[in-house]
Amino acid sequence: ALAIFIVMIVPLGFALIASTFEYSLGREDEAVFVFLDNYVRFFADPVALRSLLNTLLFTAMSLMLCMGIGVGMAVLLKSLAPRTGNILRAIFVMPLLISPIIVSLIWRYMYDPTFGLVYYVLGLVGLEDFGGLTDSTTALFSIVLTDVWHAVPFIILVASAGLTVIPEELYEAARIDGAGAIRTFVSVTLPLLLKTLVVLILIRGTDAFRVFDLIYGLTGGGPANSTTSLSIYAYKQAYENNQMGFAMAVAVITLVGLVVLFGPLMRNSARGKDDL
Repeated sequence: ALAIFIVMIVPLGFALIASTFEYSLGREDEAVFVFLDNYVRFFADPVALRSLLNTLLFTAMSLMLCMGIGVGMAVLLKSLAPRTGNILRAIFVMPLLISPIIVSLIWRYMYDPTFGLVYYVLGLVGLEDFGGLTDSTTALFSIVLTDVWHAVPFIILVASAGLTVIPEELYEAARIDGAGAIRTFVSVTLPLLLKTLVVLILIRGTDAFRVFDLIYGLTGGGPANSTTSLSIYAYKQAYENNQMGFAMAVAVITLVGLVVLFGPLMRNSARGKDDL
């Protein structure tokens, strides 16, 4: 209990207290108590509000695509012969072994309009005018695609593990009843996989909401703040503008957003299966 208090509660308490001051690194002795002014400033700043909106959009798009593609691929792999499924699963999870900052560097070159693989493929179907990372209307979605490529393997692994505990007899009974693939998924797989899906949404959602390294490596928050997330915004305030108190307030707002969005899932994931 003491270790938990020291490692978790003390830093959180420091962040809360620091967010009520205006100070800079190396000049902490000149800190000025401003109470809630940093929070008021956040909600009065259009760039800050844009970063909040970007974070929500990124989280929603990434979570939906990751869960849909990841769970779908896990179900598909389970339907294949065991040896084939294991080989394909091992291939598909390889992106998970790459650190996010390296992933951002790889995809930065893939999105290169002149030499990138993405634009070569798009050119084959007549979409070479796609804005990619350089257009404010497509940059965020482009980063989402990169995040999905990197995160889907984790969904496949965990969902595949969840599928292994579903009794085969239930699928056999569904086949005898004449249920098709979609009906079997909805009536058998989905209900029994629900606990795993809740945990996956919790982990993937919180990770997406805190996204930093992918955006930092791909766009740095540009163009025109179209990809600035809360984490990127807090980083810039702290280390570019040297406004640590305001950056702490942004960090606290990020934490509150995580609790509001995923707090109910945290409570449900701690319950028993019959409580869901």
